[in-house]
Amino acid sequence: SATLEPNSLSVHFCLAIKNIRSGSMIADPMANLGDAGGDPSGGDTTGGGQGEIFNLQAQMYNIKKMDEIRSFMGIVSGCAAGIWGLTGLQGLVCFIVLDLFVSISMMAKMNFSLKSYTRQSLFGYLTADMQKNSLSFMLFWTLFYGLVYLF
Repeated sequence: SATLEPNSLSVHFCLAIKNIRSGSMIADPMANLGDAGGDPSGGDTTGGGQGEIFNLQAQMYNIKKMDEIRSFMGIVSGCAAGIWGLTGLQGLVCFIVLDLFVSISMMAKMNFSLKSYTRQSLFGYLTADMQKNSLSFMLFWTLFYGLVYLF
């Protein structure tokens, strides 16, 4: 009877799955992050530059939290604009000013080090989710304006 020998690829795959399930991190051997292998001088053999590491899970968490804050801002500022009785361009200016205020406040909380928390450009960060939040703003703006001034 013939027995099948596992090839090295399947052994590595099984070890990788075992490490993932046990919570161990698997370092990319091409990134020169591990203790073994790589350039003995400590240099970068991949041509990738400084070897900066960016945690994608942390970025996704940061983007989720910023989205939650901006969504809440859209709702609250819409309520405020409706209660204040703003109409037309006054309401639009209110939304833009409050949206920029919240974005700059979050940047101040990040010590104005945007690249440490996200890979967005400054313009991309300031205008992120503006269209989505404007819809929430308009919904609550018209709702509260109607409740206070029409009924």
